[in-house]
Amino acid sequence: MVQGRGIPKPVIYKNMPAVFQRRDGKFEIKLQVTGGLLTAQQVQRIGEVASKYGSRVHFTVRQEVLILGIQEENLEPALAELKEVGLNPGSAGMVFRNVVSCLGTDYCYKAVAETIGLAREIGDRFTGEKTPGPLKVAIGGCAFPCIRPQFNEIGLMGRVLPQIDLEKCTGCGKCVEVCKVGATKIVEEKAIIDYDKCVRCGRCVAVCPEAAKYSAEKGYIMLVGGRGSWPPHEGWVLCDMVPRERIIPLIERILQVYKEGAKPGMRMREFINSIGFEEFKRRVLS
Repeated sequence: MVQGRGIPKPVIYKNMPAVFQRRDGKFEIKLQVTGGLLTAQQVQRIGEVASKYGSRVHFTVRQEVLILGIQEENLEPALAELKEVGLNPGSAGMVFRNVVSCLGTDYCYKAVAETIGLAREIGDRFTGEKTPGPLKVAIGGCAFPCIRPQFNEIGLMGRVLPQIDLEKCTGCGKCVEVCKVGATKIVEEKAIIDYDKCVRCGRCVAVCPEAAKYSAEKGYIMLVGGRGSWPPHEGWVLCDMVPRERIIPLIERILQVYKEGAKPGMRMREFINSIGFEEFKRRVLS
């Protein structure tokens, strides 16, 4: 552990920020896990490496896997065995970090947007890219996201714009029961939507037994400048109802504006505050 003013800095192994010395004097390997999914073979290998060279395994809130308690002389064989199953250290330092996501429409009944494939697409394109400060991304499949995208530098939340086919609507009230924001009610035996209240979560679409409610439009809300560390801040809404094909180009533009204007070490929120959100938005979307 390197001593100095303030909090001591850990020893970094061979210029790999995701492999570093912990307080107990032993090393940690932080594994990059895009989208939070591992194969059974990868889970097994993590257990084998931890049993053989380390002590315990820790899962972070950002879906990273940490293998703790590794002696320095065991780092090379541990890294080699992990690499055999596609596991590599990552998501540390001043870079585009691992992309986290919920399970999305592949697995979750409540989700209205695909997340895992999108996380991998973003991760393959950007993860590890140098940025002025740590840049974190999270993707939620609905408007009530368990993954907390709003507290990341870039956050995405799936959304749908519900519509009603009044000829099919029976006024059963199922949509009213599931609406968390009171945007749906029954009037004269027909459902109506208050779009000023609607958060486009799609729950009413999912439960409609007569398929009277359907998605007129699908997309993602994109937030920027969130921060989960202290002090925490929610991000600003950059765009609403962004189609899937626009996400990668938008992220490219966000990174370009951020890199061109931010000082080294400046988090995205600090940079946005320095120029104002409206100016940041103008630069990204112009």
